[in-house]
Amino acid sequence: MHEIQSEDQWAGLAGQLKFVNGYGTWDVQTLVRLIGSKKAGARVIERIEQKLAENKVGHLPTKLPTDGTRRVLLYSKEHVGLGYILSVIHELALQDPADGENARVNQLESMLKGITMLQRATGRNDGRV
Repeated sequence: MHEIQSEDQWAGLAGQLKFVNGYGTWDVQTLVRLIGSKKAGARVIERIEQKLAENKVGHLPTKLPTDGTRRVLLYSKEHVGLGYILSVIHELALQDPADGENARVNQLESMLKGITMLQRATGRNDGRV
Protein backbone atom coordinates (compact mmCIF):
# COMPACT_ATOMS: atom_id res chain seq x y z
CA MET A 1 0.00 0.00 0.00
CA HIS A 2 1.30 3.43 -0.92
CA GLU A 3 1.10 5.97 1.90
CA ILE A 4 0.19 9.49 0.86
CA GLN A 5 0.80 10.96 4.29
CA SER A 6 2.83 14.02 5.03
CA GLU A 7 4.97 14.51 8.10
CA ASP A 8 3.64 18.07 8.15
CA GLN A 9 0.11 16.74 8.67
CA TRP A 10 1.14 14.73 11.74
CA ALA A 11 3.13 17.66 13.09
CA GLY A 12 0.11 19.87 12.41
CA LEU A 13 -2.11 17.53 14.42
CA ALA A 14 0.37 17.64 17.30
CA GLY A 15 0.61 21.42 17.08
CA GLN A 16 -3.15 21.82 17.07
CA LEU A 17 -3.46 19.74 20.21
CA LYS A 18 -0.54 21.47 21.89
CA PHE A 19 -1.66 25.03 21.32
CA VAL A 20 -5.44 24.77 21.63
CA ASN A 21 -6.54 22.86 24.72
CA GLY A 22 -3.95 20.11 24.94
CA TYR A 23 -6.49 17.49 23.91
CA GLY A 24 -9.26 16.67 21.46
CA THR A 25 -11.42 13.83 20.21
CA TRP A 26 -10.92 12.36 16.75
CA ASP A 27 -12.69 9.70 14.73
CA VAL A 28 -10.47 6.72 14.03
CA GLN A 29 -11.44 6.99 10.35
CA THR A 30 -9.94 10.50 10.20
CA LEU A 31 -6.64 9.14 11.53
CA VAL A 32 -6.85 6.27 9.04
CA ARG A 33 -7.20 8.76 6.18
CA LEU A 34 -4.34 10.83 7.59
CA ILE A 35 -2.06 7.77 7.41
CA GLY A 36 -3.15 7.31 3.78
CA SER A 37 -5.33 4.24 4.14
CA LYS A 38 -9.00 3.41 3.69
CA LYS A 39 -9.52 0.79 6.39
CA ALA A 40 -8.37 0.56 9.98
CA GLY A 41 -6.70 -2.85 10.08
CA ALA A 42 -4.23 -3.92 12.75
CA ARG A 43 -1.16 -2.79 10.75
CA VAL A 44 -2.72 0.57 9.93
CA ILE A 45 -3.55 1.12 13.60
CA GLU A 46 0.05 0.24 14.55
CA ARG A 47 1.36 2.83 12.07
CA ILE A 48 -1.04 5.46 13.41
CA GLU A 49 0.05 4.75 16.97
CA GLN A 50 3.68 5.03 15.87
CA LYS A 51 3.07 8.39 14.12
CA LEU A 52 1.26 9.72 17.17
CA ALA A 53 4.12 8.64 19.44
CA GLU A 54 6.73 10.20 17.12
CA ASN A 55 4.84 13.50 17.41
CA LYS A 56 4.42 13.27 21.19
CA VAL A 57 0.69 12.69 20.98
CA GLY A 58 -0.88 10.29 23.45
CA HIS A 59 -4.20 8.55 23.01
CA LEU A 60 -6.95 6.96 25.05
CA PRO A 61 -7.86 4.19 24.87
CA THR A 62 -4.26 3.02 25.01
CA LYS A 63 -4.88 0.66 22.09
CA LEU A 64 -6.66 2.38 19.23
CA PRO A 65 -9.74 0.52 18.00
CA THR A 66 -10.03 -0.75 14.43
CA ASP A 67 -13.63 0.48 14.19
CA GLY A 68 -13.45 3.64 12.10
CA THR A 69 -16.62 5.05 13.69
CA ARG A 70 -15.10 5.08 17.18
CA ARG A 71 -13.84 8.31 18.68
CA VAL A 72 -10.60 8.49 20.62
CA LEU A 73 -9.10 11.11 22.87
CA LEU A 74 -5.79 12.50 21.65
CA TYR A 75 -3.61 14.69 23.84
CA SER A 76 -0.35 16.56 23.52
CA LYS A 77 2.36 15.32 25.83
CA GLU A 78 3.97 18.75 25.48
CA HIS A 79 0.96 20.83 26.55
CA VAL A 80 1.64 22.60 29.82
CA GLY A 81 -1.89 22.09 31.14
CA LEU A 82 -4.49 19.41 30.62
CA GLY A 83 -2.55 17.57 27.93
CA TYR A 84 0.29 17.01 30.35
CA ILE A 85 -2.10 15.93 33.12
CA LEU A 86 -3.64 13.36 30.77
CA SER A 87 -0.12 12.15 29.93
CA VAL A 88 0.68 11.61 33.62
CA ILE A 89 -2.64 9.82 34.20
CA HIS A 90 -1.92 7.56 31.22
CA GLU A 91 1.56 6.73 32.54
CA LEU A 92 0.18 5.93 35.98
CA ALA A 93 -2.58 3.76 34.54
CA LEU A 94 -0.01 1.64 32.69
CA GLN A 95 2.53 1.57 35.52
CA ASP A 96 3.25 -1.72 37.19
CA PRO A 97 2.11 -1.44 40.83
CA ALA A 98 5.46 -2.87 41.90
CA ASP A 99 7.30 0.14 40.44
CA GLY A 100 6.45 2.08 43.57
CA GLU A 101 7.17 5.50 42.09
CA ASN A 102 5.51 8.15 44.23
CA ALA A 103 6.83 11.16 42.33
CA ARG A 104 4.27 10.93 39.51
CA VAL A 105 1.39 10.41 41.95
CA ASN A 106 2.53 13.43 43.98
CA GLN A 107 2.95 15.49 40.82
CA LEU A 108 -0.56 14.61 39.62
CA GLU A 109 -2.05 15.38 43.01
CA SER A 110 -0.33 18.76 43.05
CA MET A 111 -1.63 19.65 39.57
CA LEU A 112 -5.17 18.56 40.46
CA LYS A 113 -5.08 20.60 43.68
CA GLY A 114 -4.00 23.61 41.62
CA ILE A 115 -6.97 23.15 39.28
CA THR A 116 -9.32 22.82 42.25
CA MET A 117 -7.96 26.00 43.83
CA LEU A 118 -8.33 27.84 40.53
CA GLN A 119 -11.93 26.65 40.19
CA ARG A 120 -12.72 27.85 43.70
CA ALA A 121 -11.04 31.20 43.09
CA THR A 122 -13.02 31.79 39.91
CA GLY A 123 -16.31 30.67 41.45
CA ARG A 124 -16.66 27.49 39.44
CA ASN A 125 -18.29 24.71 41.37
CA ASP A 126 -18.66 21.73 39.03
CA GLY A 127 -22.14 22.76 37.91
CA ARG A 128 -23.63 22.80 41.39
CA VAL A 129 -25.92 25.67 42.26
